[in-house]
Amino acid sequence: MDDILQDVRYALRLCLRTPGFTFVAVLALALGIGANTAIFTIVNAVLLEPMPFRDPGRLVVMWETNARRPGKPNTIAPSNFVRWRERATAFERMAPFYDYRINLTGAGEPEELIGMDVTPDFFPALGVSPLAGRAFAEDEGPEGHDAVAVLSYGLWQRRFAGDIGVIGRAIQINGRTVTVIGVMPPAMRLFLKRWSLTGKPAELWMPFAFTEASRQPRGRYMSAIARLTPGVSLTEAQAQMDTIASGLTTEFPQFDTGWSTLLIPLHRELSGDLRPALLVLTGAVGFVLLIACANVANLLLARGATRQREIAIRSALGAARIRVVRQLLTESLVLGALGGALGLLVAQWTLALLLSISPADLIDLGPVPLSYPVLGFTAAVSLATAIICGLAPAFEGSRSVIQDALKDGARQIGASPRHRRIRHAFVIGEIALAVVLLVGAGLMLRSFGSLRAVNPGFDTHHVLTARLTIPTRRYADDAKRIDFFASLVARVSQLPGVESAGAISYLPLAGAGSATDFTIVGLPPPLPGQGLATAVSVCDDGYFRTMRVPLLRGRFFSEREMREKTNVVIINDALARRYFPGENPLGKSLVIAMTAPNVPTEIIGVVGDTRFSDMTAEAGPTTYWPHPQLAYGAMTLTVRTTSDPAVFAPLIEREVRALDKDQPVADVRTMDQWVSRNLSQARFSSTLLATFATLALMLAAIGIYGVMSYSVSQRTSEIGIRLALGAEAGDVLRMIVGHAVRLAAIGLAIGVVLALALSRTLTSLLYETAGTDPLTFAAVVGVLGAVAIAASYFPARRASRIPPVEALRAQ
Repeated sequence: MDDILQDVRYALRLCLRTPGFTFVAVLALALGIGANTAIFTIVNAVLLEPMPFRDPGRLVVMWETNARRPGKPNTIAPSNFVRWRERATAFERMAPFYDYRINLTGAGEPEELIGMDVTPDFFPALGVSPLAGRAFAEDEGPEGHDAVAVLSYGLWQRRFAGDIGVIGRAIQINGRTVTVIGVMPPAMRLFLKRWSLTGKPAELWMPFAFTEASRQPRGRYMSAIARLTPGVSLTEAQAQMDTIASGLTTEFPQFDTGWSTLLIPLHRELSGDLRPALLVLTGAVGFVLLIACANVANLLLARGATRQREIAIRSALGAARIRVVRQLLTESLVLGALGGALGLLVAQWTLALLLSISPADLIDLGPVPLSYPVLGFTAAVSLATAIICGLAPAFEGSRSVIQDALKDGARQIGASPRHRRIRHAFVIGEIALAVVLLVGAGLMLRSFGSLRAVNPGFDTHHVLTARLTIPTRRYADDAKRIDFFASLVARVSQLPGVESAGAISYLPLAGAGSATDFTIVGLPPPLPGQGLATAVSVCDDGYFRTMRVPLLRGRFFSEREMREKTNVVIINDALARRYFPGENPLGKSLVIAMTAPNVPTEIIGVVGDTRFSDMTAEAGPTTYWPHPQLAYGAMTLTVRTTSDPAVFAPLIEREVRALDKDQPVADVRTMDQWVSRNLSQARFSSTLLATFATLALMLAAIGIYGVMSYSVSQRTSEIGIRLALGAEAGDVLRMIVGHAVRLAAIGLAIGVVLALALSRTLTSLLYETAGTDPLTFAAVVGVLGAVAIAASYFPARRASRIPPVEALRAQ
């Protein structure tokens, strides 16, 4: 132990004696360790940290899936869930739920919240108990026994200032009196982004119960979680659900043919969107750390060469080779420890920056502290880094021959062929890793550029949107709902600076929509499981003009069609191409399964396709009904302005309050902001990868510069002899730069092979960009080649200007 402490003290003194060396080495390690720690902190929180539920490994998400889209999760039909619950034995509890928008009024400003209807099994299935009050009782849910609510911790703090007295208090939800019975803990943040109708976590939960009408096969709109029975595996549960689904197909062939079930572990469902990007970023920062290690190892090799006589004296005084290796490794470990300590600060700053630039709906982790697993990871990385950096220099430095090293004028170990090969190998490795990172960043940036160039099918500029959900209790009949939105659109259209205004039920790029089956009048009905499907939106006559969606055939809605139900419909070009190929669809009729009863609606127009759920997804068949056809109470206002649309937000809110003082306005954003939000994950991933690739490029350039500078210092006498014998300065310049180019060429070749092998890991993150894109590979090779030439040019120029006499004295 005394020997180890002595080695540590000596290593610390050495660091103080060589502050420049220490600063460069520790900074390089801190950047690599800090970046890895920051990314690991997010990976740990998203992928590794246990969920705040009881025995979370037994929780699964239940979906339906269709044979025409195999493996793609879909929402659940209530009629199917009722029968699953009756027949399945593989689950301890099963709980369906669905989210929606609600209005909180009364004390304070009216506010739109995200509500979620759940069965009383929901919280017990998760294994979560309220922080205050109670959860739902078994008999709460049926109509007349459902006027109770549980608040989220965030809503409790924000709206009610954390007042425990809110338990038992009556609040107004959509014009209905509801009693608060409980508050959930902060950790209760369950949010399934897939198929969420609101795209946001729930802030308030209310109970519901199935009725006899729920058993009738009709519509799919629910999600569900389930807790596996102890001892039952996911495979066994899936097999049982497949059997049940097969039976339902036999019982209800028209509704369930082609449909089956899909169970996904809750942890995988929650991390699904982020998992590929996080794994790619983890690999990227790992490569950055390896490049930093190679740089520090080269620095240690260079310093070891200058300490050859010191090591020889130690050996001559009786120090065994293993003792010398331990001393040199200890010095490396001290550098690693200092780099790890500084890396923690870098990680804190990097993590804060990552979370600040990340879109809120992309990484919503709340506060992310440096937990024990993260600190353990940092310690392990620091130790591994120190060993990787120090192992080769330690063994190489301990190889010196005592007699040779002690001779005056002896050739330094740094000039030996073996020593040069090791340094060259590190540089080649740096360049190869930099190629992989730069190719990955280039592919991501190319993909993001392709995404930005996508035409969404409408003009996003100068358009403001605002979401309104009017309560059905106050606007109980269709006429009142239609009149409210018609009046609002008319008032907003008259505002100075407003070109036009409209409204639609499901705004493109703003979340999930609605879809259903339909039939074409005059054609035989499709076979079970082969039904025709379409997305369904409800809009007014101003929506298409405001969004500048082009009319391809026919006409838009008339004034009469905006006042009363006339059974007309507008379809998009995708539906016309798929179901009416080579013919004119105008005048034909569709029976869309969205009303009761379903009646034929005549096609009066065909409009251009618009991207709906995602900029990467082609537009699917879509139908647009006039608002009177299906009088939704939740609509999004669209307003085209002549100037900055954001300044019209308070004016729109004023017009809404003039119609209804208790009506909140939500999701007030420009259409450009919705597009930007849709591209946020691609932008975030490509920006981070490009940042890490740039850091890798800088480290590789520093590595090449360092090796070439050191090589020049070792070859000073050789250069002097060459110059004395008549070599021109240009010859020396070409010799040194050519040497760097040869090293770079080897590194580039290895890197290209590695990049080709690893590029498939990016496939799921790329849009209209091949993982083997030749332009990207060529650009990376060109950039790194230029960097290698530039990094070697300055040492080469310095060497070519050394006077021959001075160079001959250097030895």
